[in-house]
Amino acid sequence: MSDEGFFRRWARLKSTGGDAAPVEPPRPPAAPAPAPVPVTARREAEAGPLPTLEDVARLTPDADFSAFVAQGVDKSVQRLALKKLFSDPHFNMIDGLDMYMSDYNQASPLSPAMLASLKHAPGVLSRLFGDEQESDQKIEETSEQAPEQEGAPLSTQGKA
Repeated sequence: MSDEGFFRRWARLKSTGGDAAPVEPPRPPAAPAPAPVPVTARREAEAGPLPTLEDVARLTPDADFSAFVAQGVDKSVQRLALKKLFSDPHFNMIDGLDMYMSDYNQASPLSPAMLASLKHAPGVLSRLFGDEQESDQKIEETSEQAPEQEGAPLSTQGKA
């Protein structure tokens, strides 16, 4: 089987109309690429030594913090640099999503104006549920009066 692979062979045969052309001899392997330089060594060569705690102490809010979050920087140095960055009042602004931080488990008291506006509620509720309550009361009254209308109490009805 040739080294060109199925799809290359298929595409070649399709473009030539199905005539199998002689396969090209394989090319000699290319010269090996130089070994890649590790990222930290390349960074040190380009930008100098990694930042330290002394560099964090000299940071200002306008400084470039990119050197402190690069690969290879000590985690404690990164943490202190970011802590210094976010201590700036610019990052302490309240956004619109802070309304979800409130505690809604405690009900706020109703103001007197709100209570006065709710005075109409009993009248509305009595109109809505008044008919049902009156019919329930009539059913209860008729069920209480039904045994008395037969003329005998419940305990003596079965004994005759």
